[in-house]
Amino acid sequence: MKKYFITTLLILIAFCGFCTDELPKPFIILPQPCQIILHQSKAGLRFGKIQQIVLKGNISLPVMGGILSKIKIQSTKSNATLKLILDRNFTSVPSDEGYQLTIENNNAKIIARSEAGIFYGCQSLEQLLEDSRDYKKIIPACEIIDYPKIAYRAVHFDVKHHLDHLKYYYESIDRLARYKINAIVFEFEDKLGYKRQPIVASPQNISIEQMKAMTLYAKKRFIEITPLVQGLGHATFILKYEQYKNLRELPFNRWAFCPMDEGTYKVLFDLYKDAIDATPGSKYLHIGGDEIGNIGLCARCKPIADKEGMMSLNLYWLKRVCQFAKKNNRIPIFWDDMPLKYAGVIESTDDDNLSNAVLDSIWRKGIPKLDSILKEFPKNCVYMRWNYSMAHQPGNIRVLDWYNSRGLQAMIATATNKSGGIFFQVDERNKGNESSGIINIKSFNELAAEKNISGSLCTAWDDGSPHMENRWRGFIASAEYSWSTKNCSLTAFDSAWLQKEFGVTIPDYYTFNQKLRKGSELWYEAFFKNKNYLEEENILQSVAQVEHWLKPVEGRENVKFDYTTKLIELPDFKNPGTWSIKYKDKLDRSLIEVNEEKYLLKRLIAIKDSSLRNKYFWQLSIALYNFQCTTAQLLVALKETDVSDQSLKQKGFDDIKKAMRNFWQRWEELKLIYSQTRYISYPSSFVKDRYFHIASQREDLSWMIQPQELYFEMIKKWMRNNK
Repeated sequence: MKKYFITTLLILIAFCGFCTDELPKPFIILPQPCQIILHQSKAGLRFGKIQQIVLKGNISLPVMGGILSKIKIQSTKSNATLKLILDRNFTSVPSDEGYQLTIENNNAKIIARSEAGIFYGCQSLEQLLEDSRDYKKIIPACEIIDYPKIAYRAVHFDVKHHLDHLKYYYESIDRLARYKINAIVFEFEDKLGYKRQPIVASPQNISIEQMKAMTLYAKKRFIEITPLVQGLGHATFILKYEQYKNLRELPFNRWAFCPMDEGTYKVLFDLYKDAIDATPGSKYLHIGGDEIGNIGLCARCKPIADKEGMMSLNLYWLKRVCQFAKKNNRIPIFWDDMPLKYAGVIESTDDDNLSNAVLDSIWRKGIPKLDSILKEFPKNCVYMRWNYSMAHQPGNIRVLDWYNSRGLQAMIATATNKSGGIFFQVDERNKGNESSGIINIKSFNELAAEKNISGSLCTAWDDGSPHMENRWRGFIASAEYSWSTKNCSLTAFDSAWLQKEFGVTIPDYYTFNQKLRKGSELWYEAFFKNKNYLEEENILQSVAQVEHWLKPVEGRENVKFDYTTKLIELPDFKNPGTWSIKYKDKLDRSLIEVNEEKYLLKRLIAIKDSSLRNKYFWQLSIALYNFQCTTAQLLVALKETDVSDQSLKQKGFDDIKKAMRNFWQRWEELKLIYSQTRYISYPSSFVKDRYFHIASQREDLSWMIQPQELYFEMIKKWMRNNK
């Protein structure tokens, strides 16, 4: 009996196929498909065998990738055919974006009930054909059933402090479509060529006509561009102009509009109209609305704030903007932090250490407050719950539950990397709730799926203006975890990302990246007495105090002090060795970086050379690595001078000069790499918009090297005085 059962099972597997979580190596589809059925009794598909495409069901040929686009549409009888079948009644997948891909006997068939499903099926087939070509393997006979777990899968282009070349944006759209991302939230700030309020437009911008063309290009790839123009706060790019000074809540503070001034809505609605014109056919309008500090202070608003509370001003603005959006056939999206702050629950969405008793107490007080203003929440609005940590905090879960139970639409927003660093990005996976990096993206998308949330956004804030290539691993992680129903491990994601993006295998990628990251952390901290370059306290010039979380103070930018006092001092020749003791930690870390430099650089170069595509990412990585290494080189050279022996001291002086020359050479190389995809300086006519973001402190890329410029001047003076 047992023998009969096994024989029957083998026959069923041979003829019917069997389900599996993944395709056999080396085949990978990213994001992972929902279901894969392998048919071992049938022949598969070899790269180059498909000779024609046949269309069925009143369908036009979708935009194809580099492999499939070379195949012609024909209708001859052939066994080497890709059939694209549009069947509006197809019910085997629960989503219009879903598809069924069948591969057997050098044929492929994609069936879906919408054009989007056909398109995504082609993206998956393109990836398989790519692997077949790269690894010279036959794609196994299989059936793939696939559909997304989250409907709105967006990434964020923030151009606050820079603008990339148009060509790079178009290439990015193709790249996102490959991974089934279907929306871009494009935060324009001043980089749109506004017509109704033209003064707001930076002299370096994307015209409305150019943006229309890009929007249509994206639509053909089933990506919607959602415009984001900041509303009540984050308005320095508008309120920096004297013409709008009367619309500020406080005359000296450029952060927030006065919500009770009708002129505010004239300006904002003009900007929104231009953004809508620039993105024809899009469904949403992101209106911002987060971090609204410093309102309720002017003569128009204070009486209302005193009587009804500051939240009444926020909600008045929100209702006005949502009414505008409705009139213009857009669904508004709103950052949700201010109502949560009003209710006193915002801290519980980020704090992992609250006891159940404290959490219950916070929410017992908070829910009645939220419910008391519920009727003021516009029902046509989407409330975007943003959290850049592990996201499963009980307070964060309660917010999503409150939205669901009150019938409000909600989406979630995570981040490519919450620290927004310039160099190699944070990726800490083993710190529990303190973990950071793509694990946060995974966490929040899993929570969104659990709570039946319809939309996910992966933000990419430009505060420290990292190169866009530094964002892509996060974007692709967001694609994986917002689409796939599989709980892909981070290690498996690493492998898939490396293979799909570059055609390489790096078994120890996580460890390798951690070593690169340690040099980045040293770079941020090296020259500062306290904390690092990304901290607001280490701003190296006087800037207007517009921080929304601080009480406004007039005239901060007029305060004068010696900025070198923020930087570490230099060795004291009267007390040799004391400097080395004081900064032992920095120096020990620098020595490790110097000793590992040749090995890590050699590996980066080898990876670049072996990559089958997207070598630019590794060229950038090499330039960033070479640049960050100059910091360790300089600190080691300074240590050499912290001795009493004059000959050793002179060698140290020589090495310091060499390290500084190397720095400037690496700096020029880095600028050259950046300039291939982005503008690295503003035109001279740009009106400065400086505040606490480090990337706002200069109008060219040199904001990155302010600490070095100051420290090098200190070194030159120190060397002259100690000859």
